Amino acid sequence: MRRFTAEDFDAYLTMSREFYSSEATDHPVPDEHFQRTFDEIMSGSPIARAWMIDVQGRPTGYLLASVTWSNEFGGRVAWLEELYLRRSARGQGLGRQAIEQAMDELKRLDRVTGFRLEVAPANAKVSQLYKKMGFSPVPYDGWWMFV
Repeated sequence: MRRFTAEDFDAYLTMSREFYSSEATDHPVPDEHFQRTFDEIMSGSPIARAWMIDVQGRPTGYLLASVTWSNEFGGRVAWLEELYLRRSARGQGLGRQAIEQAMDELKRLDRVTGFRLEVAPANAKVSQLYKKMGFSPVPYDGWWMFV
């Protein structure tokens, strides 16, 4: 797994479209959002992180994270925003490896004290992975609003 480079845009765009048309999400996201996310990452933003997951030198997945402050956690928290692996790469431990590597890097470089993530209810297999890794369900509902 490696940090995104400018050359990764096409692979990222293709896989983001795949991710947002899969069972892992409950709504589509416009391409403009993917472009803005990629631009934010490439700008060196202090809050946006992204890694490309390569298998045999080919982009096969990606992981996005956002760093923020949390009073509840008493420090910086990383939202593991998106983890996507193409179907051919699933079930090989790559998702777990990617999360572990990203978490190690975020703790070391960003001084993150906690991690949060979301999983669609239909994505039970991924929920089991997160549980095995030590994540726990949050005992309250999340809410959001686009502006």
